[in-house]
Amino acid sequence: MNATPLPLSNAQVAPNQWRALGGIWRLTFRRFLAPGQLLSTAGMLVVLAVLSYATTKPGNIRDYLGWTAGFYLVFLVPVMAFLSGAGAIRDEMKSDSVDYVLTRPVRKPAFIVFKYLAHMACLQIVYLFPLALLLALGVYREIPDVIGALPILLTGQLLAVAAFVAFGFLCGVLTSRYIVLGLLYGVIVEIGLGQIPTQLNRLSMARHLRNLLEPLWTARDEMPAITTGVFSTAGILLASSAAMIALTALSFSTQELAGARSKEA
Repeated sequence: MNATPLPLSNAQVAPNQWRALGGIWRLTFRRFLAPGQLLSTAGMLVVLAVLSYATTKPGNIRDYLGWTAGFYLVFLVPVMAFLSGAGAIRDEMKSDSVDYVLTRPVRKPAFIVFKYLAHMACLQIVYLFPLALLLALGVYREIPDVIGALPILLTGQLLAVAAFVAFGFLCGVLTSRYIVLGLLYGVIVEIGLGQIPTQLNRLSMARHLRNLLEPLWTARDEMPAITTGVFSTAGILLASSAAMIALTALSFSTQELAGARSKEA
């Protein structure tokens, strides 16, 4: 007598999303530990240390904040986060990577969200080192109450990375020429609309970052605490990041990706 096989339960056949997230995290984290990536991070720290030392004067809080908040957090971090995010998602869309991605038991939208979370978290860890370097330089240069600036500086860096990695993901999914899109955004939105005193300047993510860091620039003798305006600006940047990742997931889900196997066939 032949036994009739029992049907598999939904728990047995449904993909485990936590395991999928864990797998994507491990793959992403290993890429950041690659020798080339570590060497690039070390080089960035050396260049930043030299430029920061040459730019800031002992005890001059204006010079220090102009460099740390004005250049590093509002310009350098967004540019690097954008390029890193766009490059990461383009790597996943290469023909040799697509074969692996599309055969995993995870839906395309979930893959985008998991990849974003993993890449963004790794980048947040990496960027703690240059921020610590800048704080150490401030202490060495005897900047008044530099440790008091840490909450706002750290908040600004966390939000800058989250927003511009999401923007990089969106541009990277839309086109392989993501740098062109980034430049267009910078010229039209950041330099153009962002400088106009109208409601259109709300499209500028860098302007929101400057608003978040404004308590530092208006400080004279001491570093201010985080205010209610900081939280509202943070909410705007986080909502913008979520919206861009949602658009990225939608675009990625509708694209027909050809892997290496399909080309061989």
